[in-house]
Amino acid sequence: MNLQLTGRLSALLFCLLICVACGDVYRPTIIPQPVQPPDPKNLHSVFTVNQNGSANPGTGMQVDVSGDSSAGVTKVANLPVHAVLQAGRVWVANQGSNSVSAFTVAVGSAAPIGASTDINLPSNPISVPPGSPTTDIVAAPDFVYTTETATMYVASRFDHSAHPTLKDLNGTVSVINSFTNTIANTVAVGISPVAMTETPTNTATAGLTKKIYVVNQESNNLTVVQAADQTVLTTLATGTSPRWVVSRGDGARVYVLSNDGTITNINSLAPVDQLLANTSVAPGADFLYYDSRTNRLYVPNPTNSTVTILDASTDTLPIIATINLTSPIPSGGGAPCPSTGCSPVSVTALPDGTRAYLASYYIDTTSSDCVQTACLQAQVTVIDERTNLVTKSIPLPEASVSPVGNCGSVRFRISATAASDGSRVYVSSCDAGNVASINPSGDAYFAAIPAPVSAFSPTLMTISGAAQSGAQTTYSYTYTQPATTTPIYLGLIVTISGMSQAGDNGTFTVTGLGNGSFTVTNSAGTSSSNENGSAIGQPPSQNPVFMLTGS
Repeated sequence: MNLQLTGRLSALLFCLLICVACGDVYRPTIIPQPVQPPDPKNLHSVFTVNQNGSANPGTGMQVDVSGDSSAGVTKVANLPVHAVLQAGRVWVANQGSNSVSAFTVAVGSAAPIGASTDINLPSNPISVPPGSPTTDIVAAPDFVYTTETATMYVASRFDHSAHPTLKDLNGTVSVINSFTNTIANTVAVGISPVAMTETPTNTATAGLTKKIYVVNQESNNLTVVQAADQTVLTTLATGTSPRWVVSRGDGARVYVLSNDGTITNINSLAPVDQLLANTSVAPGADFLYYDSRTNRLYVPNPTNSTVTILDASTDTLPIIATINLTSPIPSGGGAPCPSTGCSPVSVTALPDGTRAYLASYYIDTTSSDCVQTACLQAQVTVIDERTNLVTKSIPLPEASVSPVGNCGSVRFRISATAASDGSRVYVSSCDAGNVASINPSGDAYFAAIPAPVSAFSPTLMTISGAAQSGAQTTYSYTYTQPATTTPIYLGLIVTISGMSQAGDNGTFTVTGLGNGSFTVTNSAGTSSSNENGSAIGQPPSQNPVFMLTGS
């Protein structure tokens, strides 16, 4: 009897447990979904400095990589030519105003680009001729550089063209305390210093002496300055007319390019720097690019349409390849440049060491749009760094030779740089007045970011007729005030009014030029040969002359 009761109670308890269990709500484990990280391009910028004629202040412009757009523009002094980034500030050498400018960068929507602080550089007092009153020779800063956080270095030459008897007027390097914006020292170097480098930040960490290297174009030598106390350690001979200098990534070697084709290799580890070897390339080059990812040197040469690639891992600097831009692309396709040649002048590379980008240009007078005003055709040649072969040529939109900028005499008529994350490559064009964006994903031209509008006068025209062809309207014109107006050019934004046919009026972009005519895209236009109107063109953009990568 007891066993029977016990069994019944056990069965009842079992059923009760089942019922209780059936009433439970089971909640599955929640697996968190990762949040999509922000686009890394949002954190990056590049910068360009823009000239605004010789009599007007230029500008610095920050380009937002994420939006391929201007993130801010600030005024600097006259004729900016070179710039460097230091701890959230861009420093600009102003060749036409004996000064440097420094401005803070924009930080997204949190902080706009800052107004520049201008620092005047010391002049060079001399007596001309001996016994006459002292005359100040004004400095012309050409280059600004540093790898330090508290000190900036500015190389300046002294223009003695007004005193032709002065043949040996040395240039200087001004040492600026970048916390106080004051000049802490002035170091005499050679004649016409035009470029500098400093051993990298890891040099001091390794217990090595930090040094500044200054190339002196007219005295054919290199001045080595100790950073700690700004004393000159030594002066080394280079090739004829040195133009550029770079430091290897480990700070152990420094390379100087001279216009005669000599590349001087210097042992910068020695207590007194030593010349190791000279390597020869074709003469005529003005720029040397060091790619720290692949440990290679790139020498674009505008005199023979080539770029030479050298191996910097050995002291003999063997030539890996010489690429002729007038030769067809090996994988198929026409040559990047016409058979008559082009001028390669700037190189940049992606941070992952896969591709280098070579910017070149040529002057075109054969196109139907380039008869009245010559055009500048720029292109970017893509080089596979694993094979050292050209894989693609990217033509940029053709532009009229600048009607106001003295672009033929600037050091970088076009200038290339890559975003620090490798998501874009940018090429500034002095003549086009803009910065072209290239997307490395597919290596295609993407957009153009215009430089700020210049201080030059607008284009004023009288319109005497219009001719329609499809969606294109071609207007006949004469200049209203030829002595003061800016000549018409490709890309000009022009507003036409006063035409009797309403469709002929409006604001357009000039897409073609002829003798006494210009063409725009205007599907509403008409053919009307006997009517009159007027046109006013927006003043041209400022002229970009140098680009650099931001953070």
